[in-house]
Amino acid sequence: MSDWAQATEDRRRPIFRSRALTALAVQIETGCTDQEAAAAVIDGGQDQGIDAVAISAPEKAPRLWLVQTKWAESGNASLKQDEALQFIRGMQKILNSEYEKFNSKFQSLAPDVDRVLGIRGVQITLVIALLGNTRLHEDVMSVLQEECDKLNFAKPMVDLRILGLKHFYQAILGDAAQPQIDLDARLEGWNIQKEPYEAYYGSMAVADIANWYDEHGRTLFSKNIRDSLDLTDVNVSIVDTLRNHPEKFWYFNNGITVLCDSVAKTPRFLPSPGGPGDFKIVGASVVNGAQTVAAIHRALRQGGVGTPNPGQVLVRLISLESCPDGFGEQVTQKTNTQNRVETRDFRALDHGQHRLREDFARALGKKYVIKRGEQSPEPDDGCSIDEAAVALACAHKSPEYAARAKREEELLWEDRTYHAIFGTHPNAYRVWRCVLVLRAVRSELETLGRTLTGRKAAVTLYGDLLIAHIIFQKLGLDLSKTDDPMADPDWKHAAVQIPELTRTAFLWLARMIDQEFGPSSYVIATCKSSERSRKVVRDVLEQMANPQAVTPEMPRPYRSTTTGRRMNAVAILFDAGFIPDGTVLEFRGVNRTERAALAPWVKENPQRGLAAWSSSNRRAPLRWLADDQYYSPTGLVTRMLELATGAPPRAVQGTARWYWPGKGSLVELAERARQEDEAYQEEDDDLGTDEE
Repeated sequence: MSDWAQATEDRRRPIFRSRALTALAVQIETGCTDQEAAAAVIDGGQDQGIDAVAISAPEKAPRLWLVQTKWAESGNASLKQDEALQFIRGMQKILNSEYEKFNSKFQSLAPDVDRVLGIRGVQITLVIALLGNTRLHEDVMSVLQEECDKLNFAKPMVDLRILGLKHFYQAILGDAAQPQIDLDARLEGWNIQKEPYEAYYGSMAVADIANWYDEHGRTLFSKNIRDSLDLTDVNVSIVDTLRNHPEKFWYFNNGITVLCDSVAKTPRFLPSPGGPGDFKIVGASVVNGAQTVAAIHRALRQGGVGTPNPGQVLVRLISLESCPDGFGEQVTQKTNTQNRVETRDFRALDHGQHRLREDFARALGKKYVIKRGEQSPEPDDGCSIDEAAVALACAHKSPEYAARAKREEELLWEDRTYHAIFGTHPNAYRVWRCVLVLRAVRSELETLGRTLTGRKAAVTLYGDLLIAHIIFQKLGLDLSKTDDPMADPDWKHAAVQIPELTRTAFLWLARMIDQEFGPSSYVIATCKSSERSRKVVRDVLEQMANPQAVTPEMPRPYRSTTTGRRMNAVAILFDAGFIPDGTVLEFRGVNRTERAALAPWVKENPQRGLAAWSSSNRRAPLRWLADDQYYSPTGLVTRMLELATGAPPRAVQGTARWYWPGKGSLVELAERARQEDEAYQEEDDDLGTDEE
């Protein structure tokens, strides 16, 4: 609340409550601590319509939450259409890497945002937090849903979550606010586990499970670790099995675990195990199998299940009536954290992968790791099956597989894709060459990304696999040659070309995405779409093969629009008296490297990211609040990078990195001052002509 320190209590109070509500919304969605929730709040000037940014980046479930909050003392808060549009534009800026548009609170989170958006399969949740009911006007819903659809056309990536008064009430009161859920369950072939604690198990009709969800909805999962389950989390394979092979569902699914205060037998209960048993479950909560319940409900209610008896599912009922304190929490935790077997694990059993591992060792003297959890070798010593799969997907003649790999790595292990990229007899030489090409492309893109901002930086982040695919097509190498790549003259010649080809492919890809889908389209969605990828890759390859085509220029941000040379921004601002003496400026990193190096360092001491403008020191107009010394904009950025990293940086343009909050960077301010001066001169000329 330091930005409201000078305001009256009457003005501060609603702002404080709104931000507290925002932090509570973050906590509801992520389960984080109070301190982490507070740190996620970025509400204030230049928040771009986003009140909080939260990040969860575990290896298999990366997620970014963007929160917009509306507070009303009356308890009837609502979201207006223009506010929804501003929220959407804020998300667009984040996905286009336009981080410099955001305030200093966001800057401390920027490296983590970079990191999570760079993970394949990342999900984005838009959270609307209202101190009121959760019903939005249809025009507002249309705005939000339309934007979600733009990002979800390739694969569900963005979902919308609306939190209302009831959610906050439940969060504050905890279990005391949860209504008791009582369920009826008919178990076929029931049995009992008597020791050490009472539990019943058997098979239930999936139609009865769908009825549970109809009646109780998400409150069924109130004690589940994944209480914030959303539809994008629903396992598509569960739905597909119910629709196409309902008779096999019991065999393919792990089942559902229900914790309850007690289990009562109804009059229809048959006392001998093995038959049907009707149970009354008191105080029930599904603590494992939430995805299964949601998928069953979706499959049966959205249609597509033709049989009148659409399968059964294994259900466990665990009564806590005679259990020690804390046992329920243990069941919840353990049933949700035991290692699950993934499709990728089955591929590690493939004889072809074992032969490939032996081939790597015998022919190349390198390691090929195929088991999940086994440590990957050092880059020079080999690779993992995961890295190999992505590289082979990029090397395939169709860009569809590179797009699939970008959408979600799990897709690479599906039968059709797996056999398409690895083939019948994978060859160690081919796999290793593909891995080396992908690494070289990514290395060059990482170098480019350090200097680029905005949309172009987004292309280096999201377009890596498509660009690698383009490079494979351009190289035209015989990837399966049975000799060491390091001793192959053709390979050596190709390897030298990769950096320049990568830069060229990057420039054409950036242009073609803008040309085909518009400069406001989502780069991340295009790079994950098989259909869009085919189109832009075809266009890029055509341009790269055309000797008459002129390769787009590498971006040179912050050029003067009139002279083509970089403006002397400080001189223009100084002469114009454009910035009042003592104005506090904020540092904002403009590329991933700067953000990663400086954001944590500035967070340790926020004064490091602030400087006051001095209108009496032309050569060094910035007084750094961290040491009270005067610097030029570039000199100060250089000094900061030296202190943070221990090494002098490459040349930087300091005027592009110091911002007058709400006004713009020194470069932008200088351009505005220059334009105002030109307009003033033109006005003077016009007045002079009239007088004559």
